[in-house]
Amino acid sequence: MGYAFTLERPHDDTAVHCAFNGEQMNYVRLIMIEAGATAGDGFAAALGGPGLETCADTVPIDRFMSNDAWHITAREAEFIAGRLRRAVELGVIDDLLGFYDESPGTAAVRSWVEEFAAFNERAARQNGYHVM
Repeated sequence: MGYAFTLERPHDDTAVHCAFNGEQMNYVRLIMIEAGATAGDGFAAALGGPGLETCADTVPIDRFMSNDAWHITAREAEFIAGRLRRAVELGVIDDLLGFYDESPGTAAVRSWVEEFAAFNERAARQNGYHVM
């Protein structure tokens, strides 16, 4: 299962503005959890870090566990982007991947996280986005 993200309400021939396959999204989602951008349903940061704690703006993880056309608001997108950027700055990707015997590597995961952060920044300037 893959994940696609669109700035418009889903319909036939919806334009996809960002997409990840299942493996890529698993890693992006892990960094989102570590960044405190998402939480819930038993998912919580393993490492934690200053400025990455969950808060009232933390988005429920269930919106990123399926591709059921969830709507992410512009405010939520801005929060996610900021947390992902902070996680990259703090080296969260290296720290987290250090626990894995096998992974796609820091460079690959960082590029996916940065792509998703950039997409969220773009969506924050519009009306948010939908998860498909």
